[in-house]
Amino acid sequence: MNNLVWKSIYVLKKGILWLIYLLFALYICYLVITSHSLSAKIIFGCIGGIALSIVVLFEYLKNVYEKMIYALTVECDLEKAVTLKKKLEKKDLFNGFKQSIIIFDSLILLDEGKYEPCLEHLQKNQHFFRSTLDYLFIYYHTQMYCYSFLKEEEKLNTCLENLFKLKNTKKNQMNGLFSWHELNSLNYFHQNRNKKCLAELELIDRNRLNNREMAYLLYLKGHCLLKLKETSEGYRILKKVKTIGNTLAIAQMI
Repeated sequence: MNNLVWKSIYVLKKGILWLIYLLFALYICYLVITSHSLSAKIIFGCIGGIALSIVVLFEYLKNVYEKMIYALTVECDLEKAVTLKKKLEKKDLFNGFKQSIIIFDSLILLDEGKYEPCLEHLQKNQHFFRSTLDYLFIYYHTQMYCYSFLKEEEKLNTCLENLFKLKNTKKNQMNGLFSWHELNSLNYFHQNRNKKCLAELELIDRNRLNNREMAYLLYLKGHCLLKLKETSEGYRILKKVKTIGNTLAIAQMI
């Protein structure tokens, strides 16, 4: 029901937006038709045409971007997501989606299991990621998973410390991109406090998760259960990861 409501709101907002564009186009046509001066007709026509072209291009690019994000976070189809990214880059004449692509590249490298290149990408774009608290959170959160999979415990601990500092300072400015219970659970997992890890995972609101996020949390839960010798339940959870995670690297590890 929730999905239906959100989809309805999305369609309604899109409909209103395109109605505004249509009214603007009709108004430009009206100005061109009713203007007595040829120069006025040309000016109104050119300005209106340029404005509408930019708007249509932006809406087209936004549509490609939304499909790209959907392919990554819901379908977990990395090949499709990368294809859409290339399409977006090719058509983005004004580099309006450049920042979004920097974030996307960090996520796709993580999902492909390319942890070292992902860390290099984060380092290369460190200045960008430090420009806002949300971007900085994404920076450390992505690092956290890279170091976790690379089993670099010392760097992982430093990364978690940085994340918890963000929680304790200016947390009212954060947009809640991720659950703090997720960070606690990963921290406990690497401390071999597996029951604590499972308890934190249970506190996460799964209704807010997309398939990509769910796959990572179930992967953690499955391995936590294996550590506790609950093998049948652990493998059952990991089979779910394989289904939900589709082409994600973590789904291929099982």
